[in-house]
Amino acid sequence: MADADYTSRSERRRESARSNSGKTVAAVVVALLAIGGGAWACNKAGDDNGGNGENAAASGDKCAGAQITITANPTLSGPLTKALEGYKGGQDEQGCERTYAVQAATDSETLQQIKSGSPSAQIWVSDNPGSFDEASEAAGTKITPGTAFASSPAIISGPSAQLKKLGTDEAAWTKILSANPPLTVANITRDRASALAVTAASQALGTDNQKAREAFGQLALTARDSIPSNAPYVTSEAALAARNAKSSTKLAEIGLEGGSPLVKVSAAKMIADDPQTDAAYEELMTRLTSAEGQKAFAGAGYRSADGSKPPSNAPQGADSVRTTSGASDQTVSQVVASWAEATKPLRLTTVVDVSGSMREKTRGVSRIEAVSKATKHGLSLVPASTSIAVWEFSTELDGKKDYEERIPMSPISDPAKLKRIQASIDTLPQRVKGDTALYDTIWATYQAAQKDYKDGQISTVLLVTDGRNDDPKGGLSLSELKKKLRDAVDPKRPVDISTLAIGEDVNTKELSDIAKITGSGGTVYTAKTPQDVSAVLAASLQNRSSN
Repeated sequence: MADADYTSRSERRRESARSNSGKTVAAVVVALLAIGGGAWACNKAGDDNGGNGENAAASGDKCAGAQITITANPTLSGPLTKALEGYKGGQDEQGCERTYAVQAATDSETLQQIKSGSPSAQIWVSDNPGSFDEASEAAGTKITPGTAFASSPAIISGPSAQLKKLGTDEAAWTKILSANPPLTVANITRDRASALAVTAASQALGTDNQKAREAFGQLALTARDSIPSNAPYVTSEAALAARNAKSSTKLAEIGLEGGSPLVKVSAAKMIADDPQTDAAYEELMTRLTSAEGQKAFAGAGYRSADGSKPPSNAPQGADSVRTTSGASDQTVSQVVASWAEATKPLRLTTVVDVSGSMREKTRGVSRIEAVSKATKHGLSLVPASTSIAVWEFSTELDGKKDYEERIPMSPISDPAKLKRIQASIDTLPQRVKGDTALYDTIWATYQAAQKDYKDGQISTVLLVTDGRNDDPKGGLSLSELKKKLRDAVDPKRPVDISTLAIGEDVNTKELSDIAKITGSGGTVYTAKTPQDVSAVLAASLQNRSSN
């Protein structure tokens, strides 16, 4: 099988290679040495010894460079080893017979080797195209997988009785996302089955489905790396088969509504323009697509590349799974990128309006009571790595200041600090008074959030209010606030501003314009009644990275 990006010998590639810096060339040499030297090592030995091999023993076996190392994650390394049992490769130009060794390493471990400039293998087998993309970026050259030689559908695993509640042959998305116990997934930046499933759900339910967005946010927070025995879980059919083979408790599977997208297994060369690696790659692909190779992967629970027929050892329910090619790699990559952004540590400055109008009630619930309840619920909708500061504002709340920092930025992972945050939120209704000093508060909290900025984390000011600026004693004007924000914006310390507007009195355009000055999207979420606050707050938290 051809690997177009790596087998090309066009002038364009040669010109690109000639333009590489000495540092890049040195890194390639180091990488070649690290994996045994390949054909270069054999040629060097022959040249030094005039072909008689007298010094070969002193410097090691001249055929050592003919060993090909293949790296694969632990799930794939087993069937790979089985497929290569007793296999003898062809001979290289030194007359050395190629041998194959499989090393088990997670994609993360292989990526780390590439980033360090010392890959320990010539060929990489993976079921996650995203890993190849990340490796290409790290290596500065395209690492492109060839045609898939095996596959496994993304499915939902779980006890048979639980899966029956989700559907007969396929699990309905509305039931999946409201399941009890709740559905969990793996980290979709590393697990292809979970990435495909979340993408399929996003496409099926749409981005405007509030319940779906809340469910997706919860999935991000509960991601786990192992298959639970008592709850529905997104995984691949092959991974479930491997789990069942080691456990006395057998779990069943059910396909996804609309068809289960295929997790495809493929291989890529980690060294470009190397005859030894090129020949080994072709041999490997011939072996893996042969009857012996396919039998080895079927024995590990994998299907053929087209996903048409489950293996004999597939979990209960496999015969009913309808497979599909699923979303494009580009679409999946976009979902994965959004997920990765959404799970970054968050530094959230929550700024709550405690002016007198927040006492207004609808159907027996005041605005401030709804905010208090929704904010406590919101603590469960953000990553455990989140830190939160709680501010309040109304006129002359803290002496002559129209705002007060009730809780400084505190990690919610600290039980004692989380308890303080919750206590402060609980007592919000007790502190309602005064007017709405909106502009002064926005400026004060923006400065505080910018000063508190941490690299690699998302800094967000979430303003919760039911009114417009109303400061009888003056304070900043709208034009003064905008000027201060324009002057303060620092691309190296970005701070998003979002607003949760309650009721009809909020000037949403004004608040959106203010937020846009800081580089935010200017998002204003509107809750027309106190009863809407919880759902709208959840949306604002789970979409903070797009603001």
